[in-house]
Amino acid sequence: MSAPRSPRNGTAGASAVERVYAHVAEAIITGAVGASSLLTEGEVAETLGISRTPVREAFLALEAHGLLTLFPKKGAVVTAQGDAETAELLQVRIMFETTAVSLHSARPGADRAVDDDLAALILEQEEAARAGDLLAFARADHRFHARVVDESHNRVIDDFYTQLGPRLKRLLHRVATRDPGSLEGFITEHRALAGYLSAGDAPGYEVALRRHVRHGFPAPLAP
Repeated sequence: MSAPRSPRNGTAGASAVERVYAHVAEAIITGAVGASSLLTEGEVAETLGISRTPVREAFLALEAHGLLTLFPKKGAVVTAQGDAETAELLQVRIMFETTAVSLHSARPGADRAVDDDLAALILEQEEAARAGDLLAFARADHRFHARVVDESHNRVIDDFYTQLGPRLKRLLHRVATRDPGSLEGFITEHRALAGYLSAGDAPGYEVALRRHVRHGFPAPLAP
């Protein structure tokens, strides 16, 4: 079974679910709603002016993506992100990305569209950093790394990485909030990563990626 994905636009019902999902996920990712906060279907439904049914569906997706823990008849509690979970998430990111880059480098006549895509995403990050839009930066950062993972051409890996997306965005937003000056360093490191991928240098990419991850999260990954 594929990993659950964020709700998509489609029918009117699906659109309402997506609206709830986006509203709650953004509040959690940005820290507007903190860890251990209790959310109820009724409160969210009233805030958005909709029925409880799409809220319930969105809560299920948010739980599947690691942002909420549901308690029947009580509501949902925002999950905490401690050092242990942070380390585990980043270890998975390293594993998926290095696998994708190795597969990409070994593939004869690899599609170079990825180079243009990564360059465009770096520009998005630069614009978000200049505007001080930390949420936009976190989203572009995740899309950069997800685009690299796409080069695995493995749908199972893609599904799992999609499921991790909200938690990874939350991690990056936390770092950016703590030290907005670090964004330029992240952008520089992304340029280096894109260069290693373009050159087909999988070992160089892995070294640079581990350095990049330690830049943002030194404590959880310390020996």
